[in-house]
Amino acid sequence: MRGLWDRVRLRRTVLFVLITALVASGVALATRGGDGGHLAANRDQLRKACDGTLPYGDLERLVRDGRPGELSQHGTMLAPGRQSRSLLDCSLNWGAGYGVTVHAEALVSDVPEAVKTRELLDTGGGAFVAPGTTGQYGKRGAWLVADCLYGLSGRVRPTTDLYVTARVTAGADQGKGETDRTAALTGFRTAVHVANAITKAQHCGSAPLDLPTDVVNTDETHGAPGRDLRTCGWISGSSLPGVRSGTWTTVGDLQESTRLSACAGAWDADAERNEGERPKQWQITGVEAASWSGILGRSAYDAYEREGHVPGWGADEESRRPSEAGPEADAKTDAKTDSDSDSESDSESDSPSGSGTGSGADRREDRISSDVSHPQLALWARSVCGGRATYHRVSVLPEVRLADGETAVLGAEDRAKLSRTARTVLDRYLSAKDGWPKSADCRDTKVLGEVEQWH
Repeated sequence: MRGLWDRVRLRRTVLFVLITALVASGVALATRGGDGGHLAANRDQLRKACDGTLPYGDLERLVRDGRPGELSQHGTMLAPGRQSRSLLDCSLNWGAGYGVTVHAEALVSDVPEAVKTRELLDTGGGAFVAPGTTGQYGKRGAWLVADCLYGLSGRVRPTTDLYVTARVTAGADQGKGETDRTAALTGFRTAVHVANAITKAQHCGSAPLDLPTDVVNTDETHGAPGRDLRTCGWISGSSLPGVRSGTWTTVGDLQESTRLSACAGAWDADAERNEGERPKQWQITGVEAASWSGILGRSAYDAYEREGHVPGWGADEESRRPSEAGPEADAKTDAKTDSDSDSESDSESDSPSGSGTGSGADRREDRISSDVSHPQLALWARSVCGGRATYHRVSVLPEVRLADGETAVLGAEDRAKLSRTARTVLDRYLSAKDGWPKSADCRDTKVLGEVEQWH
């Protein structure tokens, strides 16, 4: 009899264990299917990570449940007592290629991005821009530049320029067609959200950046992004004196930025109106124009200077450079430049050759080798646009037909035509009704000089 009761108790125990195990499994499954497990903790981590600067609504879809999120973060936003270039360095990932990395710093040196004219127009590699945001999105993620009018803390040297990068990865789907666009938009929105959080925390006195709602692929040919923009409409073969007449194609950068702009135009050999025509040697068949304000101006100037392509290269150009301390210091620099130029004659300060490498008037001819890529005459100027010291660079590209190993001879008359047209292009660019300089309220323009980019 006792053996029978023992067997009954054993069966009841086994049944109880099975039921308990099933209930526990059901609870676990239900919990993991909801906001329990790692998912709830990871979402909470996302809300608090990077000093709370990340856009939760944009990044929530990336959070995984398979394992705890891995967070790495440092910078003066997290440790205010430290002096560091980084205001914030933060990385959060959930495995399987899902994660976000952001970096923010107060710039006291050049913007670590390519900003020369051709680089703004020919971004390559599937780059995106978010109209209204100064920056780009490429293989390394999104970058942008923002203002902090009252200055950024955490650096020995004062600066008003904030640089932010953001890279968002979405697992195996990353890099596939429309997903690129989604990643670009999320990257830009993350960078803008971080920038706004920092400028607010630093009491910068600057208006927050608008969160972008769309991005444009600069490489798309369908719809021709960047072609025939209104801001570049001043480039015309029919109304721009000195250039080859006929149909021209124009392109422009798509950032719609208050801090930079770029346009380029070229005589269109494939246009119906130009069929059967061929430009003569030294006729101008290409035009470029660009402007950069504040730290972007200094960055662009330095990039050209490294190649020897700035006026008076090798001379002391410090008095012409935008300062690192913002509009007030720039105004003082402008005043000093004005004072220094009082002793110069009007013809010297207004002449394109006043600070350049030569106007061609003092030589009979110049020789251009076939080794030179895109020979052009550039003309530099400086203004104050929107309260910021701003560089302008325009260039004219002549028709030069050369076989390998040959040398073209540029006579004094043709060289003088290039100089006159470059000045005409600059004047037209600065005064164009729909152009960037007008919209940026550029004032107090000074011509800095010419650069012969064929030596």
